[in-house]
Amino acid sequence: MIKQPSKVSVFNYGFALGVSEVFFLTSFYLSILDVSYFAVALPFSAVFLLVSLYFFIRTDKVAKTLHKQRVEREAVYSFYHKSFGIFLIIIAALICIALAYLPFIQQGGHFYILYCVPMAILCLVPCIASYKGMKLSKLNIDKVSPHIDMN
Repeated sequence: MIKQPSKVSVFNYGFALGVSEVFFLTSFYLSILDVSYFAVALPFSAVFLLVSLYFFIRTDKVAKTLHKQRVEREAVYSFYHKSFGIFLIIIAALICIALAYLPFIQQGGHFYILYCVPMAILCLVPCIASYKGMKLSKLNIDKVSPHIDMN
């Protein structure tokens, strides 16, 4: 049984995400060099991206329990804010790379299209969850500390 993360942090899923991006950039570099082994790195990138999504979901569950306990609200908001930015950047990069490889379908671009589009759709799940958690955390922070009107 895998132990639940004790703190709500981006680093809980960040390592697997970083390894995924290293494999993806390696395959991208190999395809630019016109080496035919670039497609070997894409499945490894996909596996590590899925592992990172799993770790995000686990950390999201912990953040929801901390949110209900009203502990570390700023940390929960910061986690969701950073996660939203990270996954939004990943989605944009994957979509741009898939669009860039459309003209190169015959030279192996179909591998990138078949990788980037589903992975971008999968990254929408934590992006939407982060956005919802960020808005919920923001609303609860505002309820606890109302703004003082100076007029």
